[in-house]
Amino acid sequence: MLELGPDNLIDYLRDTGRLTAAVAARSSAEVLSGGVSNVVMRVTVPGEEDFVVKQSRAQLRTQTAWFSQLERIWRERQVLEALSRVTPAGLVPKLLFEDRDNFLFAMEAIPREHLVWKTCLLDGEADPTIARRLGEFLATIHATTVGDTDLRERLGDRTIFDELRLDPFYRFVAEREPELRPPLARLIDETWATQVCLVLGDFSPKNILLDPSEVGLYGERPRLVLVDFETGHFGDPAFDLGFFLSHVLLKTIKHARRLDEFLDLAFGFWSSYSVTLAKGRMPVPPQTQLERRALCHLAACMKARVDGKSTVDYLTSEAQNLVRELTCEWLLSPPSSLVALLTNLRRRLQAVCSC
Repeated sequence: MLELGPDNLIDYLRDTGRLTAAVAARSSAEVLSGGVSNVVMRVTVPGEEDFVVKQSRAQLRTQTAWFSQLERIWRERQVLEALSRVTPAGLVPKLLFEDRDNFLFAMEAIPREHLVWKTCLLDGEADPTIARRLGEFLATIHATTVGDTDLRERLGDRTIFDELRLDPFYRFVAEREPELRPPLARLIDETWATQVCLVLGDFSPKNILLDPSEVGLYGERPRLVLVDFETGHFGDPAFDLGFFLSHVLLKTIKHARRLDEFLDLAFGFWSSYSVTLAKGRMPVPPQTQLERRALCHLAACMKARVDGKSTVDYLTSEAQNLVRELTCEWLLSPPSSLVALLTNLRRRLQAVCSC
């Protein structure tokens, strides 16, 4: 495999005929910041539309050694194709081309002026409208793919999801904390036993882009764009819920003195998801089971983000200890509902910051 970077990407595009020599001479490439598992570069061609090239890497950029198969790039491509069929136009980027030998594909780029929702949250911007829209989008993805036999056949292999989520998050923590092994083992077993719909596996604020220059799907600004789908698979929707909410609550802890604003994000997301889901094909009775499993994933993911292989870098040591205390309690004695969990979090944060 030819490993590409900003120093040789334009030459590669010229040599493979994807850019003419004349166009290549006035083009440039830059590495985009973001995740830990791939190299993502933006190609700028003056007078034409920019595009993004994404190439897989075997070793992920984390402090603890972490490896995954290069072929995961093709899973992302498959999920992108699936999402383009079940989501409104513009919610995910369009695919442009692929190179199987070099484990890469290209997709359209959104304007440079876009924002990353994670950055907005860390900066203290808590817009409940965005959270509600995301709840609607995720529920639509889950509900419209329930029982899809074609997707189950194509995306049923969860090896990559295991390599990038269950193993570095749940097993890594369980190996180091015997007390948490039983609930984490049960959670892993339940996740493997549940194959319901298309699951993104990385529905995270860092993968949600905001484009203020464009109107969204329902006339709102900003337009929302979802990216990064290599952990996508046909599985348990509870993981997406817990994973997303874990990120929101970690930001809530960071901004503890603005507790109500950030908790509104979690409430708004969950309410919108639930209402939209009820309109879809997923039966209502399992929704209670879905909430129970989602809360377990929420606790396990939060715990993993302070003690797993990929940890957050924006919490103080005191905040990290609070996350450890809360998540251990939630894993060993799961709250009865999301409302109960958020009420517990509110009480603990109010005691800590005296606000």
